[in-house]
Amino acid sequence: MKRLSIAMLLAAMLSLLGSSPALAVNPDTLTLTVSIGNTLSVRFATTGGANLDAYDFGAMLLGQASVNTTAIGIDNDSGGLTESYQLSIGDTGGGLILRTDNAALSFNEYRVRGIFQAAAPSPANFANNDIITGSAVAATDNTTGIFCVDTTTPGGEDGVSVVPNGNTTPEINLWLELELAATGSISGTQTAFATVYINAV
Repeated sequence: MKRLSIAMLLAAMLSLLGSSPALAVNPDTLTLTVSIGNTLSVRFATTGGANLDAYDFGAMLLGQASVNTTAIGIDNDSGGLTESYQLSIGDTGGGLILRTDNAALSFNEYRVRGIFQAAAPSPANFANNDIITGSAVAATDNTTGIFCVDTTTPGGEDGVSVVPNGNTTPEINLWLELELAATGSISGTQTAFATVYINAV
C-alpha cells in the first residue's frame, strides 16, 4: 500500500509538471557573425595594370627638376576595401644624398616630391608639403594639401579614400618630382639610388 501511495504521488507530480504552460517568445532573436577576409593591399602598377617595380627618370642635368612622363599607377588590390595612402622614401646609398626638407640642395643632394592626381602636374605644382621623407606620411585633402595640388578635389584624386575599381586599371596616378642639386661630383647612370614606399591605411 505504501509503494502504491508513493507511485501515485510521483504520477501526480509528473502530471502537474507536464501541464505547466510553455513561456511564449515572440519575436525571437538570432545573432549573426562573419569574418571579412579582405586585407589592405596596394601596389605600383603600369597604366595597363601590370606590376611596376622601377622607374627611370632618364637623362637629367645638375640643377634640374623632372617629373615622371609616364604615370605611375597605384592599384588598390584589396578586393573591396576603401584605402588611403602614405608615402615614404629610403636612400639606398651611392653618391647621391637624399634631402627630406625644403632647404637648398647641397653638393650631390637630391629631393623627391609626390602628388596623387589623374593628369601630370608641372614641377611648379609641387610644394614643400609634397616632399617625401623617411617617415610614412599620409596624403590629405584638407588645407595642408599633402601630396595633392587641388585641396578641393574629391577623394580618389589625392590618395585619400581610394575605392577599388576591379583591378583592371590603377585607381589613381602618382607623380614624382626628382630635383637635383646644382653642383656635384657624380655623372653617368645612378641605378636604384632610392626606393619609394607606398602604404595603404
